[in-house]
Amino acid sequence: MNPIDLMVEIIQQHNPENIWLDSQLMGYRLLGNTNRGEIGEEFVRRYLRDAGMEISHGNRTEEIDLVVEGFSAEIKTASLGANGTFQFNHIRLDRDYDFLICIGICPDQIVFNMWTSDEVHSESAGHLVKMAQDQAVTYKLTKLRGDMRPIDGFISTVQSLLDL
Repeated sequence: MNPIDLMVEIIQQHNPENIWLDSQLMGYRLLGNTNRGEIGEEFVRRYLRDAGMEISHGNRTEEIDLVVEGFSAEIKTASLGANGTFQFNHIRLDRDYDFLICIGICPDQIVFNMWTSDEVHSESAGHLVKMAQDQAVTYKLTKLRGDMRPIDGFISTVQSLLDL
């Protein structure tokens, strides 16, 4: 057997189904991680601003991603994996934010969930796993698609959490 053909056969056997084929949001999957984060932050910034909320910050070099109506938010964005989960990376526990906003990009929809900083620290938002073995600064949070909410409820959720 030709070694290239053998390798192609093995790759096909180990390659999960591509849930992103024919998706309008496929372009998100093609971006690097830094660009994905920037897109998530810009999406939240514009979506909340379009809803009439006061937004400031939003610079990737600042400690806080966004300030909404005076409340600070950390924003994480992830795409849906073939296993039906999102992995939100680099969640910082050493930053002073009021809310963690997670935006999930699916092939057919955008979803979200958000938690207070206290919920993140107490792991009420979910179990946090260290990003690297010998550090205790950045963590990842894995969420099932079913743990997330449709984006059309985002504005009202933000308003209720901020008591607007």
